[in-house]
Amino acid sequence: MVPKKPQSKRKRLAHKYRIAGRIKDAQRKERRAAKQSPSKHHKTKKDPGIPNEWPFKEELLNEIQSQKIQAEEEKLKNKQKAQTERAKAKKAARKAEIAANIAAAKAAKEATQAAITASAEKKASKKKNKD
Repeated sequence: MVPKKPQSKRKRLAHKYRIAGRIKDAQRKERRAAKQSPSKHHKTKKDPGIPNEWPFKEELLNEIQSQKIQAEEEKLKNKQKAQTERAKAKKAARKAEIAANIAAAKAAKEATQAAITASAEKKASKKKNKD
């Protein structure tokens, strides 16, 4: 039985562009639907701030400012801690890789020495057999 040739993947350019146009139309339709239904889009409400007549407004603003600064400092500490941990892990991985390479090199060296001694023993036994 003769195997059939696989069908060619070539197609007319008109067909290709028609598919691209349909995709474009579908995406446009989705965007229009998203614009028309505002229930899907949630706007975040802005903070109205602190009224000017509020008693102790300055103290409250200073407290908020100090909280922001403290949060930034904590964020920096966490970032530095994560960096040091990543560096330690990377260093440990590098040491493990080096140790594995050394062990593999020793094993290969021992294997070659074993092969050399085995071939030397074979030669010696051949000499004995000849004599």
